[in-house]
Amino acid sequence: MVDDTLDEAEEIRKRKLEEMKKRAQEEQGRESQRQNEEIQKQALLRNLLTPEARERLGRVKIARPEYGSQVENLIIQLAQQGRIKQKIDEPALVGLLKQIQGQVKKDFNIHRI
Repeated sequence: MVDDTLDEAEEIRKRKLEEMKKRAQEEQGRESQRQNEEIQKQALLRNLLTPEARERLGRVKIARPEYGSQVENLIIQLAQQGRIKQKIDEPALVGLLKQIQGQVKKDFNIHRI
């Protein structure tokens, strides 16, 4: 009877260990995939942006990460649609930033009672 209980406990431990290993492998696979996607994204942006625009985008990502990622996604989307014919320079990047800020900006009014 004690042996049965020990065997069951050992079996439960083994199953939990296997589940933990499986979860760790899945997480490692997802992380590896995210890293590969980020590398591809950076390589694509390197080809689409001038050095000055890349530097500006880097500063934007530090100050406002949400704007930086939105601009990156917009640039990649435009490239996939074939709407980018030449490298994006800093003034064009500023225009894209203003476009995104216009979408994000919310108007609010303060009413005094």
